[in-house]
Amino acid sequence: MRMKQVAKKACIIGAGSWASALAVVLTDNGYRVTLWARNMATVRYFESNQSVPRLPGIVLPSSITITTNVHQALSGASLVVLAIPSSAVEPVSRDIANELPSESFVVTATKGFDLETLRRPSQVWIEANPSIENRLCVISGPNFAAEIAGRLPAATVVAASEESTRLAAQHAFMTGYFRVYTHGDVIGVETGGALKNVIALACGMAQGMGAGYNAQAAIISRGIAEITRLGVSLGAQPLTFAGLSGLGDLVLTCTGHLSRNRQAGIAVGKGEPIENFLGRTGYTVEGLETVKTAMELSSAYNVQMPITNVVYRILYQNLPVRKGLFEVMSRERKPEPEEYSKLC
Repeated sequence: MRMKQVAKKACIIGAGSWASALAVVLTDNGYRVTLWARNMATVRYFESNQSVPRLPGIVLPSSITITTNVHQALSGASLVVLAIPSSAVEPVSRDIANELPSESFVVTATKGFDLETLRRPSQVWIEANPSIENRLCVISGPNFAAEIAGRLPAATVVAASEESTRLAAQHAFMTGYFRVYTHGDVIGVETGGALKNVIALACGMAQGMGAGYNAQAAIISRGIAEITRLGVSLGAQPLTFAGLSGLGDLVLTCTGHLSRNRQAGIAVGKGEPIENFLGRTGYTVEGLETVKTAMELSSAYNVQMPITNVVYRILYQNLPVRKGLFEVMSRERKPEPEEYSKLC
């Protein structure tokens, strides 16, 4: 008599939109998925209607479970996905990193930096538990949670230093609607995924003030140039930023109506204080913290990031949006091509 095969378990740390979307993907790929939430209010919301907050019309598969008990969530998991905001990575990693199952593959799905230490999410988790270094992977790409959860076609990138780790992650997430590519440049994939939010704020500001599509295209093009400059200075490969986790994610976040960073930028461009936008929407806008880190990193590595500089000053130093756009447009004349190899 053939024994029934037990599905592998995946634990997702987090219960927001992105965590829920990845839960759908993993469930479709045969995993038993458990979401971990910080508070019982989130658990009760999911249990009452199995729908996802801020993802209208998306209903999670009934097999997905959710709990506030991290031990229960992690127990028996062969795959652990870390899908929390960048601001939560350091405290959560401090609490649970040493409880990650010793044989599990670990995937961080956070886009951003730690504000205090300027570390990427993977660095924070590895420092909290060095034993996971060779089995940790990052996932990043042009992926709106609502579309992934709705099973619309999309592609993404998983990056790890170990080939076996990135292949395992590729196998875990690859479905008929979610195409997964592998990459060895962890620094580049994480950096592109974080910094694109700052450029999306700039694009939104330009749209909000009525600058037109030409201006937005220029911001995207020059935005990828300054992202690449900083990324290469941090140790990334220049060509990484021409791929899904660089230009692909940047274009989506700068132009897609589901982008929270773009929406925030539009509001600011129209004259609405950013605090008002956050209050009326309840959104987490990662670019608001990332721009601070980007400014510190650009200073530390002596990298010019004029768009990032203007976005920071608009948000935190009361620079008028129109004046900021004029500053970017009136910079010194220079050729477009850049030799990134000289920055390595």
